[in-house]
Amino acid sequence: MSNKVEITRPNIVAITIYVLSFIGLFGIIYTFTGAFAPYGLLYPAAHTLLIVGVFASFAGIWNMERWGVYVFMVMISLKFPLDVLTGAFSYWELALLIPAAVFVMHLKRMK
Repeated sequence: MSNKVEITRPNIVAITIYVLSFIGLFGIIYTFTGAFAPYGLLYPAAHTLLIVGVFASFAGIWNMERWGVYVFMVMISLKFPLDVLTGAFSYWELALLIPAAVFVMHLKRMK
């Protein structure tokens, strides 16, 4: 007998992770094209570290664990001030609140 619990992941959570993973991978590549050079020497590194933190949060969210949502919320909470302080903020960044809302809506189903 197995004590393994079957994880039922809502489709919207899976699709959101797939889409954000693609955008995040593109974001890492785009960061080092020189497009963010006007924002300072350390901005590309800080931006990439935050995206890597978001990828780490996806591991928890994929397994329907609450810590993944908490890490995601911390990462986007750090990304907004970083972008505002460096002048890299774009209103498109607010779109990160949509997946945050999706993940928070399913927080009670997570272990």
